[in-house]
Amino acid sequence: MPVDRPVEPWFSFLSELDAHLDQPADFHCIGGFVVSQHYGFGRETADLDVLSVLPKQLADWVAEIAGKGSLLQKKHRVYIDHVRVTNYPDGYERRLARVFPMWPKVRLWALEPHDLALTKLERSAERDIRDVMYLAQAGLIDRDTLIARFEAEMEPYITGRTPTWHRTTLNMWIDSCWPA
Repeated sequence: MPVDRPVEPWFSFLSELDAHLDQPADFHCIGGFVVSQHYGFGRETADLDVLSVLPKQLADWVAEIAGKGSLLQKKHRVYIDHVRVTNYPDGYERRLARVFPMWPKVRLWALEPHDLALTKLERSAERDIRDVMYLAQAGLIDRDTLIARFEAEMEPYITGRTPTWHRTTLNMWIDSCWPA
């Protein structure tokens, strides 16, 4: 379930990043950070995956100051990773939720749970499957909404692998999370 504040080292890392920024920056967050720090799944992650950093001209600077190999990463052992997820629900932006609004310049936005689950379809690694199962067991996603959103907002736009891969993976998740 959603939590009020990220645990250490995330809190200190993000506080320090906030101090380095000279203007507000919006981070569209996905991945294990959102599942663990916002939705409360007890798993660790060393990166904060973001689909986008806005304004866009800050993205390279954020990567330099807080990305992999940065001084902040060396100090806190966590980093921001601007991921290149190619398939995610169209219109996810209108469902973003502001999380941890304690910083004036670091503005974190978490994907809604169904959107978050669908970003994990393409890779579908073991940890992705566990994340999706957690979201389902916690009552944060439901079968019908997941299928409807995939069909309306993702399947028509899939790039890279064929839609068959995504559909097969989605069906596997449904069978695992909501057995008949």
